[in-house]
Amino acid sequence: MRTLINILIILTLLISCKSPKEESNATESQTYKRIGNNGFVNQKGDTIISTNIYKFLNPIDDENMIFAQLKNGKYGFINIHQDTLISFIYDDMGVFGQGQLAPANFNGKYGYINRKGEVKIPFQYENESYFYNSGLAIAKKEGKFGFINMKGEEIIPIEFETVDQSMYDTIVLASKNSKWAFYSKKGVRKTDFKYDEVVETYIEVDGITKSTLFGNGLVLVKAENKTAYINNDLEEIVPFGTYEIAKPFQNDLGIVYNNGKYGIINTLGEVVIPIKNDFIEHPSEYSNESELFAIRKGNNIQLLDKTAKPITDFDIKEYEWDSYKGEESYQRYFVLTKSSGMTGTVSDKGIREIPFEYEKIEPFDGRSVTYAKQNGKFGLIDYLGNVQYPFEFDEVISGRYSDYFIANKLGNYGMIDKNGNQIISFNYENITPTFYGKSKSFIVQKNGLFGVIDLKENFIIPIEYEEISNWVEYGPEEHFITKNGKKGLISRDGKLVIPPEYDEIFVDNSKLIKVEKNGLFGTVNWKNEIIHPIEYKQILWEWPYLTNKELDTVYLKRSGKYISTDTKGKVLKENVSKKLIDEKFGYILNYR
Repeated sequence: MRTLINILIILTLLISCKSPKEESNATESQTYKRIGNNGFVNQKGDTIISTNIYKFLNPIDDENMIFAQLKNGKYGFINIHQDTLISFIYDDMGVFGQGQLAPANFNGKYGYINRKGEVKIPFQYENESYFYNSGLAIAKKEGKFGFINMKGEEIIPIEFETVDQSMYDTIVLASKNSKWAFYSKKGVRKTDFKYDEVVETYIEVDGITKSTLFGNGLVLVKAENKTAYINNDLEEIVPFGTYEIAKPFQNDLGIVYNNGKYGIINTLGEVVIPIKNDFIEHPSEYSNESELFAIRKGNNIQLLDKTAKPITDFDIKEYEWDSYKGEESYQRYFVLTKSSGMTGTVSDKGIREIPFEYEKIEPFDGRSVTYAKQNGKFGLIDYLGNVQYPFEFDEVISGRYSDYFIANKLGNYGMIDKNGNQIISFNYENITPTFYGKSKSFIVQKNGLFGVIDLKENFIIPIEYEEISNWVEYGPEEHFITKNGKKGLISRDGKLVIPPEYDEIFVDNSKLIKVEKNGLFGTVNWKNEIIHPIEYKQILWEWPYLTNKELDTVYLKRSGKYISTDTKGKVLKENVSKKLIDEKFGYILNYR
């Protein structure tokens, strides 16, 4: 059985730090706000817990307790007044779960404590675990696994090579000789050790995603390279070998495959979608599978809801999952392109919200407005299909993940907001958002030259450069610039760092910049002070990104010989061997 789901969920509890109960105390959570992940302020913004005291602070839980970690790495619990509720004596600790118990590590062993800090289960285990719906937690001793209850009693002996459980179900699993068997929460073995794998899925309960075996219907099991489905009474509803391929159930339905074709079955093993389709899948919602079904026959696709009822005709060519911001919350839906080439949207409940009358609809990506194309022109529409700006642009080239849209009108670029109000005038040959500052500044082009402006069209960098770089991999925070054919650097706020006076400029560390003039090389520091005169045929150094240490040695070639210096230009060695140069930089020199 795959344990990755459980591991990820536990990590999510500890890192994103939501208590298993999920609900915070209304008064405390509304009165105080967590800052970063280690401080709190009140409603007025006054600091209540400074961010320089703790290494980590959890949100306030439903009993006004805050899971905390000190700078020295020790864990405990405090309240908003910084009173210590559970002493900071633990090397590791989790949040409180079922039974109001939290796992904790003391002197290298795990046990469980209650909210008063009392030890309820002694520190004797080698692992951290939680009590889920089974009322059991996984326990490890001397490399072996079993289950204990909230009293610390061994319900399933600690003698197995591994064990597992889901968050949702009450039944658990144990493994012997690489085979799995099911056990009841009372420790009664319910099956033989015969399964190579028992496949978990996810289920949403009260807005919380939990791992499950049977919560979505039948559970998929594997043995001897064959698959079967069993119900929560552990009966084989679909025997081993019935299907060549079988997928985990979602909402009491499972995708199956035989003889090159796909279909869907229910929890009785009955075929509800004939096994005649070229492909069936659950459309991906980013990294997760949705509950819906996408069926393909030939080049045509149809979407089904989670009960396998059609929500589109069988004439879809492409689909893309998306979400938009409605009046009260974010909603899920699909952007669909029909065989006619026209695009519209359908919600995950099958409601057609934007009619199929557009040649293109850009995904909303959580916003309330996006751009679309109609009759060869672009405009803005909201999530209901209402036109926010007329279809009069020749193109819209950005705006994704922001409320601003860069548009081209008769060859001139400008920018509008989601309501169609002009933000930047249509006076530019090009506009590109900078990669920093959350798209609050923009590289613009006019009369063939480039500069940088803000949202109020104030000039941050004047339009006088032949080139201005945007994002550069492993590059500096500054922009590379070119003026009159010469290279330099300028800061994000428009201050010249290195004047444009070099033929080339190379930046890969915080100490020295390599520059080139007339085919010769030298170095300057970040104040543009010359460290190595521009008179060398070659300058080499080890890239700090690869060495994980600051630049300390520079190798320079002149008159066919190499010397080495420190980063201030002091000579370290007058005659560096060719062997050493080849060892350090052969991969560069040979590449060139």
